[in-house]
Amino acid sequence: MSGLKVFLTGRDEGKLKIQAKKCEQADYLKIDLIQDGATEALFEAAKSSLGQIDVLINNAGTYEWGLLERLERLEETLKLNVQVPIELCQLVLPDMKKRKTGRIVNIGSISGAVGEANASIYSASKAALIGFSKALALEVAADGITVNVVNPGWVKTPMVISEIERGNLDEELELETVPQRRWVEPDEVAAMIVHLCKPQSRGITGQSINICAGLSLG
Repeated sequence: MSGLKVFLTGRDEGKLKIQAKKCEQADYLKIDLIQDGATEALFEAAKSSLGQIDVLINNAGTYEWGLLERLERLEETLKLNVQVPIELCQLVLPDMKKRKTGRIVNIGSISGAVGEANASIYSASKAALIGFSKALALEVAADGITVNVVNPGWVKTPMVISEIERGNLDEELELETVPQRRWVEPDEVAAMIVHLCKPQSRGITGQSINICAGLSLG
């Protein structure tokens, strides 16, 4: 998959610059995707930079932890985790259909696959993304487009580290629930995404793939 031109997005321009330098061919747009018109602005910027969009990876997301009656970021969580990926799929599909090829990978969560106590809205949003991905895969299968969702388990991302530091998550207790007793590495998730985007993976579509070190097994 080397040689591909990449377009990145995020809210931290410093981090975007660092990641862009790691890629041989990369451009980026600093934007907050929950703002009105953000998905259209991102699509136009990406299309202008790339010429055409062959692969869409929906990786933006937010996490909300706590008892349901105390959760406050309902609208933001559902918009970023569900509405934004759907809108971006709507934008890229017409050109993909014309070319009869395309890859869409939505990043879900093991919380959407099996549920997570004290993360009900987050779990609901990721479960919705899984259902959406399966339905869309059926809708565009005859157009040569694949749609899959990858569900990471516990990955030590800045978002998770923040929840640990705030006392919402106990690292030792959480790892005791993971059969392999370890964090999933970001490279493991990235490798699966790359695999799903290869021509040899054209037969894999509508799948919900858990990368969770055995967490989904109970």
